Amino acid sequence: MWFEEIHNGFFKQAVKVEKKLAEKRSRYQTIEVYESKEFGRIMVIDGHGMLCDKDEFIYHEMIAHVPVCTHKDPKRVLIIGGGDGGTARELLRHEGINVDMVEIDEEVVNISKEFFPQFDEVWSNPRFNLIIGDGTEFVREAKDKTYDIVLVDSTDPEGPAEGLFNKTFYAHINRILKDDGIVVAQGESWWIDMPLHKEIMRVIGDFFKITMPYRFEMYMYPGCNWNFIVGSKFYHPTADIILQRADLIDNLKYYNSDIHISSFTLPTYVKKELGELYKW
Repeated sequence: MWFEEIHNGFFKQAVKVEKKLAEKRSRYQTIEVYESKEFGRIMVIDGHGMLCDKDEFIYHEMIAHVPVCTHKDPKRVLIIGGGDGGTARELLRHEGINVDMVEIDEEVVNISKEFFPQFDEVWSNPRFNLIIGDGTEFVREAKDKTYDIVLVDSTDPEGPAEGLFNKTFYAHINRILKDDGIVVAQGESWWIDMPLHKEIMRVIGDFFKITMPYRFEMYMYPGCNWNFIVGSKFYHPTADIILQRADLIDNLKYYNSDIHISSFTLPTYVKKELGELYKW
């Protein structure tokens, strides 16, 4: 038996799976969990692989530690999405950080609690606050200059995540961030979907002085080459990296200061394609 994912109608990636462990249709989406000998447990949402045991640490370490090790003194971080708990797990490695997480679909949290024990420590952490609700509504109602960092840990721009990719949403993100605030968003892939990657860059760039993509390798994701996009009001993600903080985080598997810096290195064709959208 195979789990197959088709991306943009032209690219198909398949993973051999032994069995389906769960399937749940929430009010927003269909959530499935598969068991694979090579990848471990795999969470799938609406036919898209979200995470697996084998490489989830790559995504979660890179979305969390890059902005935390760029910002001088982050204390309050907001996650939009992230219902599996992985991004929160990485943020909570930093003792001085408190995390609010707004997840629209409580069933994602429930599935994660049942099938992904590597995130168990998050749910009872006193510095973690889970809010089940709509992220677009939450940022619209949040007070000005509340957060140091906002992480948009979303699925692709369809279904419940569609509102997380527009200008109104990022105008509010800019407003609720402090004057030296940083946002990081799931930026799709410049290899598989350059037009969408550019559109996200354009939207974030309308509100942030510095707008730069960075890359990571996710074996679970189509094409394996995937991107985050950072928008920053003040700090530069490579010039202002805090090396001591980056290299003293306990029990990491992927992220370090060398990975942080090198992940911002762009291929020539990407730099040309992004043009003025790349603001550094």
